[in-house]
Amino acid sequence: MRRTCEGILVCHEHNHPHVLMLQIANAFFKLPGDYLPHDADEIEGFKMRLNERLAPTNPKEGDTEWEIGDCLAQWWRPNHETFLYPFLPAHVSRPKELKKLYLIHLPPNKVLSVPKNMKLLAVPLFELYDNTARYGPQLSAIPHYLSRYRFEFVDEEGNVSSVTPGGGPTLPGPHGLLNLTGVQTMQGDAAAVATPQAEKEQQQQQRQEGSDDVRLENGH
Repeated sequence: MRRTCEGILVCHEHNHPHVLMLQIANAFFKLPGDYLPHDADEIEGFKMRLNERLAPTNPKEGDTEWEIGDCLAQWWRPNHETFLYPFLPAHVSRPKELKKLYLIHLPPNKVLSVPKNMKLLAVPLFELYDNTARYGPQLSAIPHYLSRYRFEFVDEEGNVSSVTPGGGPTLPGPHGLLNLTGVQTMQGDAAAVATPQAEKEQQQQQRQEGSDDVRLENGH
């Protein structure tokens, strides 16, 4: 049976939780992670996959260290089809894949490296919630997984700027959620973490600039 582990990396912007996701070809979204070697320890193999996907080319101290938290969900692939279930059907005795989603505890600052053909997006929970049409059933269920936690939002100086009311365990521990500015992603010479809204504004600006160029050419 194939074993797959993916990480839920949570940060915040404007005191609202965001999940870091990889976007492929401006359409497909996935969490960082991959399938594990058949003989690898689950946690150590998962850390190895995270380093392959997100660690800088020339890592510094701490860049390859990951704090793996709770297992938030398990998804089963009963056969060779693409669809996964959050339960194992009773008639299936030999499933083809088990995918686990782990909470990743981020430090106050973290440098991530992504390939040039991918983008690292910080997607807010309100956009993921009940949005299976865009993100699919696995990713759109992340707000449900995180609803059991109590959030502490930490600013750039390490001070708790806001706390969600209510009881429950604190996410992700004594540091709370780091601000989005505490995360950098390296793509070639650029370093930025985008949000879906910023992506839309950038695409709209590019289309507008392209239409302006056409009008100038026609004017000549």
